[in-house]
Amino acid sequence: NDATQACAYLPDETQLGTIDAVDAQPGVVYQSHPTPVLKEETVHALRSVARNYFEKRGENWGLRDVALEELLSEGSEWTHELDNALTEVIYPLSRSGFIGDHPNSSLTVTSATIFVGGGYPGAAVATTMLERDAGMITAHIDLGADDICDEANQQLKVMGGLFMESLVDVSSDDATSAVVGPLTPGELVVHRSTERTAAMILPSNLHEIEAESKKQNKHSGLDNPTRTNILKAAETSRHYCLRLTLTLKNTGNQEETAEAPAEERSYRLRSFARFRDDDRVRFLTLAGIIDVKDYENHFWLGFDYSARANTEHEVDISQRMSDINKAVFHLLKAAELRPTDPRVQFQLGNALGSRNNMMHQTGEGAEQYEDLSEVADALKRSSQIETAAVKLGIHDISDLAICLNGLASTLCKMGEFEGAVDAISKWGECGSIRSSLKPEDLASCEPKNIPQFEWIKAGDRDVAITTYGETSVFDEDDIALIRAAADKRFAQANGAQTSRYTMQYEGNREVHLDDLCKSDPALKERMDSILKDKIYPLVREAFKDGGGNGGHPPPLGALSVYDSIFVRYNGDVARKAGRIGASQPLHQDGGMYSVNIALNAHKDDDPVNGFTGGGTFLEALSIGDGETVRRPVRAGHALLHRTTERHAGAPTTSGIRDILVIFLTARRPEKPISNEYTYGIETGMRLQTMAKELPRDQCLSGLELARSYDPMNGELSYWLGVHLLQGDPNDPTDERWEEICRGVETLEAATQLNPADARARYHLGMAISTRHKYAMRTKRAHLLPPAAEVASRIIESFEEAIRLEKICEEAGCKNGFNVAAG
Repeated sequence: NDATQACAYLPDETQLGTIDAVDAQPGVVYQSHPTPVLKEETVHALRSVARNYFEKRGENWGLRDVALEELLSEGSEWTHELDNALTEVIYPLSRSGFIGDHPNSSLTVTSATIFVGGGYPGAAVATTMLERDAGMITAHIDLGADDICDEANQQLKVMGGLFMESLVDVSSDDATSAVVGPLTPGELVVHRSTERTAAMILPSNLHEIEAESKKQNKHSGLDNPTRTNILKAAETSRHYCLRLTLTLKNTGNQEETAEAPAEERSYRLRSFARFRDDDRVRFLTLAGIIDVKDYENHFWLGFDYSARANTEHEVDISQRMSDINKAVFHLLKAAELRPTDPRVQFQLGNALGSRNNMMHQTGEGAEQYEDLSEVADALKRSSQIETAAVKLGIHDISDLAICLNGLASTLCKMGEFEGAVDAISKWGECGSIRSSLKPEDLASCEPKNIPQFEWIKAGDRDVAITTYGETSVFDEDDIALIRAAADKRFAQANGAQTSRYTMQYEGNREVHLDDLCKSDPALKERMDSILKDKIYPLVREAFKDGGGNGGHPPPLGALSVYDSIFVRYNGDVARKAGRIGASQPLHQDGGMYSVNIALNAHKDDDPVNGFTGGGTFLEALSIGDGETVRRPVRAGHALLHRTTERHAGAPTTSGIRDILVIFLTARRPEKPISNEYTYGIETGMRLQTMAKELPRDQCLSGLELARSYDPMNGELSYWLGVHLLQGDPNDPTDERWEEICRGVETLEAATQLNPADARARYHLGMAISTRHKYAMRTKRAHLLPPAAEVASRIIESFEEAIRLEKICEEAGCKNGFNVAAG
């Protein structure tokens, strides 16, 4: 039906064209024509009718698409030349390059669509999704760009291109090898529809930028000059392309029932099957039988079998084992047919890992982590392929970060901690480019109008800074802009969760600033300006000496936004749900620095509309007699601290408290520096989380390594000390005695690094007691301090732990350990 009616206004193939083309070969990824298939006037006409179409509908920004048929009423001066391009170039090139000899069939167009994107702050690089198309052949024609006045980028010439996943070379750092282009307006690229591709916006000198970057020895990580220039090109140009989907239709005896090609039937059956429930596998299997060469049939079968094996825990283990073996079989086949699809490699790694766990459960595997090398290999390959898409701006970091996390976890289980650290470092770099908000420009002059600030101290220790004075981080217009955007998003969500984080509580609502900026370019521009003029220089100035107490100095690479969240605490809703108020528990943040900006007033400052309670509970302030809960001096001002500073959202007991929290990290230095480890803080925290899930010996090794990456983070010493004490109490060996002693020393270090940590004080008391009992039982009493000293230290540790925990509890932010036992 589609072949006959979908694009009846376009001609079918009638005869072979006159151009030279190669015979159909499986190894050919794409075909192109040496000259543009559409003249400049035709390209301009198509772009104009598409622009007019979107402008009439108020859709002149964002990613848009329109069926070519819809534009016929806007003007048709382009139709004759497009018809000629189809019959004289596109059909012959498609048949000779990919289709080959199919008697009694002709090529026809089933879909013709113009795609447009770019030309605004934060614009996506890809103007189409990275995916395969329907049909048998895709013809991509570049349509050029609208000129957009941008004084800062007048010299930047923008063109189009095509990212082709099959061209990714994992052995090379040069991701541009997967780009077909830059393409001139009217230029054609033809490829099989099974290829996963994305139309994209490029600087015209793409390959020169890449070559110069290598020449200058600028790092080839995720954040590199090539990616920076591609993102800039996407923001400064509104770019268009035309994509045609071609298939074959039966031209033989019209009395016979026309049968779609096997490729079409398999694709459509698979698309149908994916939305089925009980019989999905059955239909996917049938799709695979119809077209044995389409790897996606195997991919989706493997995905489905894997999901069944991992979710149906009430099913007999033998059935789950059967399902996971089928998953591995199909995913291995998919990887063989298409080795450059990162989804296949990722799912294969997961399926192999699940099979390893099930074999251990059934006794078929001697050790749980006996052989995970195949898992690691698959995840590593997936991350390498996905890295190319991220380097070019085709994808954000979401999928790559998940894959790297899985790879690091697997390598930890294998005891290969050096490899795990490398994966975690790359994961940390993902965080530095997660946000579309602009990073710090290290080359720009220092702004002079940053807010005044002062340190909040606990004794001699710098804990956090608070801004004050006439110059605030946000002015009233900024606050109104952000709150209005959040209100709109909450209303659209209609109660659904709007945060990627899972730690959600009654009375709390969150939305990511990047999500707000995607639909509001004006908000993004304003936030970029505030980051550049106020927040980045404020952090540089405040932490330039490590905060005055030996902390980490600011990184050498450019500061950037790791994440930013608008948080709404509704005290009334929380109280109705039985909570003290709307709050967050004690925690550390991700990234390097946290910036907490107040967006409305407390009841003390606004008796009519203000909230009660609320603020940031800073655990370090439990030492001393000062207030432990702090709020910015007024709306628009900020509270800043290191992300490793343990803190909590104190309960907002009535009204609404709105804040914007910005988590900052840093890009890698442009040129590699051997003595600077950009993501040491994040590596320590992430490695600690993974190590705690491992068997004890590996756990201790992982925690020791985590501590070495950030020895100033008391949290890392705390968890190492806790796990050192958790060994076999009946083991009389010297090794066990040394572990217990190291546990005491490590917990002592934790209390020195963070004297206000009630947990560390409590476990230190338990550790000293454990050491004393163990020494008495194993005839090592002579190695102990005097009994009176031991008793005094135990009592002191427990008393201080109880005192600190009571302060936390009074603030509504307790740790929750067993005070009665202490």
